[in-house]
Amino acid sequence: MVILGLIGGIGSGKSTVAEMFCQLGAERIDADQIGHEVLQYPDVQTAARNRWGDRIFDANGQLNRKALAQIVFDPSETGCEELRFLNFLVHPHITRKIEDQIRRFSESQCRYLILDAPLLLEHHWEQRVDYLVFVDAPRSIRLARTQKRGWTQTELDAREHSQLDIEKKRRSADWIINNSGNPDETLDHVKKIWQNLDSQFRKLI
Repeated sequence: MVILGLIGGIGSGKSTVAEMFCQLGAERIDADQIGHEVLQYPDVQTAARNRWGDRIFDANGQLNRKALAQIVFDPSETGCEELRFLNFLVHPHITRKIEDQIRRFSESQCRYLILDAPLLLEHHWEQRVDYLVFVDAPRSIRLARTQKRGWTQTELDAREHSQLDIEKKRRSADWIINNSGNPDETLDHVKKIWQNLDSQFRKLI
């Protein structure tokens, strides 16, 4: 099984590229979705309530991720400390679920697996992948995309500040996909990587 790790700036379109690989036959692990699931764990919610109180929960007792984000992505040393605590709280659970999914896909004879993880390099998950694919898009486009999610430029800046420098991500990649223009052009880039991988895979069998 060949594992591709997707990296890139916030709003670059990593999920879109992951879906394109899946259309060609790959399987996908969505670390962001796993993170959302982990935040629902009773022990995680108890620890979060003990740390931040009821202000991060809505009237129905559900964890409000936007309220939590305002705390952990605050551009201050306090925000950094809270983000470190959150990562300490959820990272072991997320890693365990990723490893479980990798194992299940391997046992199912999956040929290509996409690891779509926003903090792939920050948490050293690159050690579990065979290749890194950097999804590229100019900041102006990424900002426009995140604004459609309801983010402000300040929120984008705060979240990017908490991640590895984008140029370091770019330099670590085996392939770069330009996702700033027409989706068909992006798909062409994806198909070229797929053909390259498939050619290498067939030489091994």
